[in-house]
Amino acid sequence: MALPNLKKLRTDRLLSQIQLGEAIGISSRTLMRWEAGQGEPGASELLLIARFFGVSIDQLVGDLLPPESTGELPRVRDLSGRQLDYWVARTRGLPAEMLEDGPVIYVPGEGQQPIPGYSTDPSHANAIMESMGMHLCPAPTGSRFDGEVKQQPGWIARCAESPRAAWGRTMLEAGMRAYLCFKIGDQVLT
Repeated sequence: MALPNLKKLRTDRLLSQIQLGEAIGISSRTLMRWEAGQGEPGASELLLIARFFGVSIDQLVGDLLPPESTGELPRVRDLSGRQLDYWVARTRGLPAEMLEDGPVIYVPGEGQQPIPGYSTDPSHANAIMESMGMHLCPAPTGSRFDGEVKQQPGWIARCAESPRAAWGRTMLEAGMRAYLCFKIGDQVLT
């Protein structure tokens, strides 16, 4: 199965083959061959690449990407508040839309409803965190995370089946960022 969109996704995000290879654990030589149409990834590699870029496998191998460059994509670690809630809802398959007044979902028979407060309301976030086997750890001021010293206390979260961790100012923010990193990768496709 050829990957006609792999190079576009990689270059749109300003990644070299070496950087992408290191991020997903595949040699840059293998990526170079796949981009040139000389060899094909297996199902597990397709899923890994699709998750990294936050696209479906259909988008990765098909003709479903937008024709113009998407520019720099938002990073999960920069999402917070209602924007974070919006991406959690979209990732969970809810019909979410970002309006001027903020994100909403469409509930059949009820119309527009505010998006659930996943990053602020435990009644929405706890079920997700429990289902993902979330590991949570408080991080005091001065903690090092992702190459930087945090100037405020926060939390570090990681899904049980993921090598990636996420930092957040609150336990729920960290948990929802870790959930998104596991489900869609470090960046979101707008």
